Amino acid sequence: MPIKDGLRTLLPRRIAMRLAALKVGVQAKFRTVGPPPFWFYAWKLRKYMNRPEEIAIEVTSTCDADCIMCPRRSMRRKQGPMELNLFRKIIDEAASMKVPYYSLNGYGEISTLRNYRDYLSYLRNKAPKACININTNGMRMFEEMANDYVRFKVDVVNITIDGATAETYESIRRYLKLEQVESNVRRLIAIRDRQRANRPVVQVGIIGMPQNAHEIAAFRKKWMGVADSVVVSGIVSRLGSISFVNIADSNWQSTPCFYLWSQLPVLSDGTAALCCDDWDGVAPMGNLYSSTIREIWMCEFRKKLRTLHLAGKAGTIPACQACRQPREGPWWFANGVSGERTTPVSIPGGG
Repeated sequence: MPIKDGLRTLLPRRIAMRLAALKVGVQAKFRTVGPPPFWFYAWKLRKYMNRPEEIAIEVTSTCDADCIMCPRRSMRRKQGPMELNLFRKIIDEAASMKVPYYSLNGYGEISTLRNYRDYLSYLRNKAPKACININTNGMRMFEEMANDYVRFKVDVVNITIDGATAETYESIRRYLKLEQVESNVRRLIAIRDRQRANRPVVQVGIIGMPQNAHEIAAFRKKWMGVADSVVVSGIVSRLGSISFVNIADSNWQSTPCFYLWSQLPVLSDGTAALCCDDWDGVAPMGNLYSSTIREIWMCEFRKKLRTLHLAGKAGTIPACQACRQPREGPWWFANGVSGERTTPVSIPGGG
């Protein structure tokens, strides 16, 4: 989940529901008159062209779990930590570009990284005003790490707990123990509150799937009033790699995927992935060892992919055809571009 989406969940439920309803209503209105013209996107997307809003950095691809909705078992790329010097290079470039959001996540678990403090301290020192999000399974988030999250002013710690009972949770997140995870989450909250800190925001989530659908209500009840935010999210296919996820939406191509304009995921080996679902780097944009963030963000390949999405032709991109789950953007990012373009039109980041 992008950081901004996570922060929105902290709004009072009534306000959040009204805002969500307003967004749906505006998008529905857009669809009644047809998708916005190409020039409208060209105008609105200009601010996203010079830099990503969010850098998602996989500080390690090592994980202590074997989750049924994660394709890690089939991963062909080398597993291990991102070299600290590479991480520093990425942060130096991103900070100079004033990137506002950083997610330390990916397909590994940050708590397996012994020198995680070196990464956190460097990021916070170089980007003191940026928003830092950490996604974790929480299994190894012991007292020392919880204190560090408060000390380094991590903004959001998101712990995904896919069940209300140990039986369900441990059948989904194999090798983890629900009792330990829940204890760690409560301790993090207690440590933060004891220090009278306002960060991190502690968010717990459950990924809705057939295996835990019967426990979603119980999960909400267990954590409401305990965690700062409780989120129920839908499952994603990870480019079609999860066997029990069947995407039936036949109109997916009519909605461009906003991640192409907002987020740059970097895998632990430096590969700039197509998107956060590109778990094995099958559609690389380049590598941060040899290229800069700006070069990758503004490269011709990425511009071509954006143009195809805006033209409703995402299905011609193999990775997107396998995914079929475009991520929504702002209220105005409601649908594909209207009409066929018979003459070339140049837009920032388009083609």
